[in-house]
Amino acid sequence: MGKLRELFGPLQTWFERLSDRERKLVALAGSAVVAFTVFAILFSFANSAQGYRRRTQDKQAKLQDVQALAASYREAQSERQAVEQQLTRSNVRLISYIEDKATAAGLTVPNMTPKGDVGIGDGKIIESSVELTFTDVDLRKLTDFLRTVESGPGVVKVKYLRVEPRPATDTLAVWTTVATYRMKQ
Repeated sequence: MGKLRELFGPLQTWFERLSDRERKLVALAGSAVVAFTVFAILFSFANSAQGYRRRTQDKQAKLQDVQALAASYREAQSERQAVEQQLTRSNVRLISYIEDKATAAGLTVPNMTPKGDVGIGDGKIIESSVELTFTDVDLRKLTDFLRTVESGPGVVKVKYLRVEPRPATDTLAVWTTVATYRMKQ
């Protein structure tokens, strides 16, 4: 307490030497400085608090994004595993399968050319394909055939389809490639 008096002693004597008008002006200026300092401190705290709130909201939004991504990743993983299981179980004998579906649709396949097995992607999936040629086929029979081929067991897809109309006979000439996929063992 004594050191504080020593520090403010000269300031107090200087203030007592001032006239009343000067004292009021110094008191007013001191009050303004104190008010400005309090305002600056409060403004600083408010900005700091607002910054903390904004950063917290940003982190919460990022956390929600991460949670959504994790959920979609789990869904994608389960879909991938389901497809892998389907590919593992896929054991379609493509030529006999196509002949059965063609017969069921009322078609005969005059030309069927099997292609060799090909690894796709990273080589874990094997694609077996057959090229088919239909010379005179009805559109309805063709669509029935293609629909039943793709809706069968395993993973069987029509990879390529080229159709040329034959106006004289109201039929089509069709070239198509049908493929099946399985996991490499």
